[in-house]
Amino acid sequence: MNNLSDQLAHIGQLTQTIISQPNDPLYIVTDQGNGLLQVQPTQLAISIGHTVEQYLYALLEQFPIHDFHPFIGVFIRNVVDFNLKPALDGHRSLNKTNDLYQIGVDYEVMLDLIIRMRTCVKQILEVAQSSEIKELVHKAQRTAKKNHEGMMRYIDSLFEHYSRLQVIRIDLGYNKGNTIQSLSDITHKFWEAKHDFKHLMNNAKMNSLFDPVVGYIWSLEYGPEKGFHYHLILFLDGSLVRDDVCFAWTVGEYWHSVITNRRGTYWNCNAHKKDYKQCGIGLIHYSEVEKINYLKQTAAYLIKVDYYARLMAEGNGRTFGRGKILPPRTGSVGRPRAA
Repeated sequence: MNNLSDQLAHIGQLTQTIISQPNDPLYIVTDQGNGLLQVQPTQLAISIGHTVEQYLYALLEQFPIHDFHPFIGVFIRNVVDFNLKPALDGHRSLNKTNDLYQIGVDYEVMLDLIIRMRTCVKQILEVAQSSEIKELVHKAQRTAKKNHEGMMRYIDSLFEHYSRLQVIRIDLGYNKGNTIQSLSDITHKFWEAKHDFKHLMNNAKMNSLFDPVVGYIWSLEYGPEKGFHYHLILFLDGSLVRDDVCFAWTVGEYWHSVITNRRGTYWNCNAHKKDYKQCGIGLIHYSEVEKINYLKQTAAYLIKVDYYARLMAEGNGRTFGRGKILPPRTGSVGRPRAA
């Protein structure tokens, strides 16, 4: 489960499982006599423990200044508040090869984990079932559905107007040192990134370099290693541009040299198309349904990450955008056919 959106979705689904199993005991304790107790975790307890140990804190590092989906936020807050990770670490240090514990020897460590796990889950249940959280979940789902449907219509409208599109995917970021070192960095570096990207998009309206561009999708993200960075998808008239790799390189160099005065860096995804098993970039003909579906999956990924972990933008700054949906074609029947 290396995909960030899949990891976030897993935590959200796990919270829903907790809600659907309110009477799960988490641990079944059986007295074996002579101070010996057998402790067997249920599948839910195993899933919670695995999630906390394998994903949770790595995700918190990846999304340090984000507002999580309500179900994910409820899970994370209570896991942290009840110190579940240290309790799991304490249990792991016992190096148990069976489910038997001796009172006065190692059972107290297990008991600490049981109490913390049950208390944590009880609190998750109470908060997640509140009317406030239910309304937040409904709002998030409604917004995500609207964004997804709008994105799919946008891509379809582009292929309605152009028989071939060169799809460029490029990540625009900054050289090392752009990560957040203090709270005061957040506002400064957020608006630095927003200003630079706005500069790029404004210049694109006047610079002949961008003449072949007929559409775009972008999202702003933050990570502990990359700092603030943009994922940008450009749609080009396929009859005007043959070399997608070269065009992506030119845009990247323009970002690096002109827009950021060499403060910026970029990653040319089109130069690495062979690395994608499901490639939705490069030249795509309107009849290539499979490639278009891969493209839509790429675009949907940007929406999913924003749905599960929304960057806390200063001053209502947008972190996601696309071009306008083109109107239906009128006039001659059918679409243009390009050679």
